[in-house]
Amino acid sequence: MKKFIFLSLITLISVFTFSCKKSSTHVVKYTVQGTAKSTVTYSDQNGNIQTVTNADANWTTSFSSTDHGMQLKLTSVTVDGSNVGGKIYIDDKQTAQNNGNASSISISATLP
Repeated sequence: MKKFIFLSLITLISVFTFSCKKSSTHVVKYTVQGTAKSTVTYSDQNGNIQTVTNADANWTTSFSSTDHGMQLKLTSVTVDGSNVGGKIYIDDKQTAQNNGNASSISISATLP
């Protein structure tokens, strides 16, 4: 009987240990490429929308998040009407892009 209880306890501990989802942190990076300054809006690590006015033509920012399922959004509008492009990276892998054939972009992705 002691052997049965011991094996049952080990089994329960194993099940709980491997079934619990471990928190993983993801690194998100936004980039904007163009030839002129632009107004950039993006979702930050808390899901809030941030705005950067007169952002440099080659603008970038990054943050870490554990908020799985969070919607990531990036928009950019150039001040002079020239073309702009943008990309969203999650853990150094490009997940969304707009190649820059217009003066504004809007792209999104979901944090896994």
